[in-house]
Amino acid sequence: MSEYAAAGRQIEVSEQACPDCGRQLTRWSGYLRPIRCGRDYRIWIRRGRCWSCKKTHALLPDFVHERRYDAVEVIGRALELGIGGLGMEKVAVEKGVPHSTARDWRRRHRARAPALIQHLAELASRLGAVVGELPKLAEQAALALLEALWQKARERLQEMSASIWRFWNAVCGGRALGTNTNPPLLAMGGSASIRG
Repeated sequence: MSEYAAAGRQIEVSEQACPDCGRQLTRWSGYLRPIRCGRDYRIWIRRGRCWSCKKTHALLPDFVHERRYDAVEVIGRALELGIGGLGMEKVAVEKGVPHSTARDWRRRHRARAPALIQHLAELASRLGAVVGELPKLAEQAALALLEALWQKARERLQEMSASIWRFWNAVCGGRALGTNTNPPLLAMGGSASIRG
């Protein structure tokens, strides 16, 4: 995180496709964005413009969740702890975030779990991941599917070094905890490519 922040505007972003139409985005300036991961950082977020559909898109790194102040590793670990039975007040203290923030993550995850299960199951099936019987609680089932999918992706993509929570963020398009009612991968045509 500190290296990314230190790179500032010099950060390199590979070519990206427009999430709406699939055509190549061109560079279109950027902006500074705050993010918390143990301490506060300000990172440069590149923007891309699609000349076909005339939209611009923020090109978020895999450790940044859309519309969230904390890094995905912090959010994901807090979800694991909360779903594992630790109260969200204790989770908040452990992760160094306000209780209301940790509680909101858990509420959003609980609300989004059915859509996440659907999309993670679809991706797991495409990769041939063996899932087994899922827990009855939707939040636990979503985590079990994520684990199986991540393990299969690591097996198939030897060079993939993404942590489970960065992987989660990438396959959900940075929207796993989004407040909209659309499935998290709808903008990607219902599927996602998995990159290392």
